[in-house]
Amino acid sequence: MRASVACRIRKDKQTENGDAAVYLQVIINSKRTTVPLHVSWPVEKFDNKSGIFKERWKGDQEATDYNILVNKEKAKINDIMMYYRHSDMTLTVEKFKQDYDGYDNRYSFLNWMKKEIDRRKEAYLIDENTAKDDHALVKNLRRFRKDIQFSELDQYLMEEFESWCRKQDYHLNTVHRYTKRFKTYVILASKKGKNFNIQSVRNYKLPKETRRLVFLTPNELKRLESYSLSAEITEAQRKVLDLFLFCCNTGLRFSDVRQLTWKNIIDDMLEFTMHKGRSKKLKVVNVPLTDKSFGYIHSRKGPLFDSVSEQKTNKHLKEIMIKAGIRKHVTSHIARHTFATEFLRRGGHLEVLQVLLGHDDIHSTMVYVHVDKDRLREEMARME
Repeated sequence: MRASVACRIRKDKQTENGDAAVYLQVIINSKRTTVPLHVSWPVEKFDNKSGIFKERWKGDQEATDYNILVNKEKAKINDIMMYYRHSDMTLTVEKFKQDYDGYDNRYSFLNWMKKEIDRRKEAYLIDENTAKDDHALVKNLRRFRKDIQFSELDQYLMEEFESWCRKQDYHLNTVHRYTKRFKTYVILASKKGKNFNIQSVRNYKLPKETRRLVFLTPNELKRLESYSLSAEITEAQRKVLDLFLFCCNTGLRFSDVRQLTWKNIIDDMLEFTMHKGRSKKLKVVNVPLTDKSFGYIHSRKGPLFDSVSEQKTNKHLKEIMIKAGIRKHVTSHIARHTFATEFLRRGGHLEVLQVLLGHDDIHSTMVYVHVDKDRLREEMARME
């Protein structure tokens, strides 16, 4: 590989006062590209052969600063070239530009992760809420360590981060979620060619989640239905509650409902592409709508619901549960758990539930094969 870098000034594009832009000229296998330095200097005070800023007057500090800047940028470029020479990979102008633009992320995992989250969001590989959660993870990682270099990534660092999370008194499920997403991005970095001890990271075992499935009972659902028809409910609460009850009767996620319009409904069949897991193969899900489900839909054209953010939805749900006398911590996702539990309680088949929920693996659906307390009482009454 033949490659070189030199500092040059654009003599052919001088301003009226004799200044011109200074840039770095990079040649890779006879192909040229430039790296702008965003600096202008008098042409007569620049040594174009050696690429050095000459002093405009005695003790010109700015000339010294710019020469330091050039050496710093040259060091970056030479570092990239050396990396390709020693790795037996072919360096092209295109690859150079990509590596140079991402040079600050070359050693810093956290800088790389932040940029990768934005890239994945723009490429529709993760949704807005996931990107927001992942950026929150980056903030926590910076609280744990001001910066994390790729060379530091190993099993022991993962264990230290888990220990730090526990000391923050985070719920065990939050610790699990943070360490899982952290490990996901570390493995992704390895797949993208970042060099570190990936096998050590793979040896790290995630903390176990506490499997406490929260759902609403038939009696609690009746309370919510009654509150939705009461004069006490506000307009904002009614919109949120109708959306929530729609999800309780269909099993849809909040993120899926937000993107639905009447175009997704053909006769009584709701057809949509799952919002979650878009990095995998796109999956189309069909859910038959009952008359009850249709009754919760607000509009008769366009979007099915005039929804607000998930955060505001959960805030309204908290208020609604207090008004309905339900002593449970209820979020929008509880509707999906409620549908699955009630579907099986009424005799629905597990394999049908798997299709309705859009699960690829039956084991994901089997989490709902549990016995709720009302059924325990019903079955125990047989012993009377």
